[in-house]
Amino acid sequence: MRTYAHEQDSSRQSTTRPVTPALYATLCRDEDSGRARERLRVSIERSYNAPLEAVEAIQAMFADPAYQAADWLTSYIEAGARHLVIRLAADDHRAALEEFAGTVLPLLHTKGKA
Repeated sequence: MRTYAHEQDSSRQSTTRPVTPALYATLCRDEDSGRARERLRVSIERSYNAPLEAVEAIQAMFADPAYQAADWLTSYIEAGARHLVIRLAADDHRAALEEFAGTVLPLLHTKGKA
């Protein structure tokens, strides 16, 4: 997240036109952190044919419970992100989207960040 904030500062200083800061992040939400991490691993390695550690070194990724997901996203919002594009690491995308909307979004609303 510190890298994100630093890069946002660099972008603002190096351009003369307005830029809306955005975040593209992959999220795997589960109340069991270990299970969330394993599900993220399977999804990423299947999609990229590369180890999770290699991909997460260059992309924002998160695997943990809802309240931690909200805190994690909030840190990017506080660093300047104004648009969030969330990719859900899940086999059942409809269920994952409904679950995200029912657990993480309300927490962001409570924090005044959504």
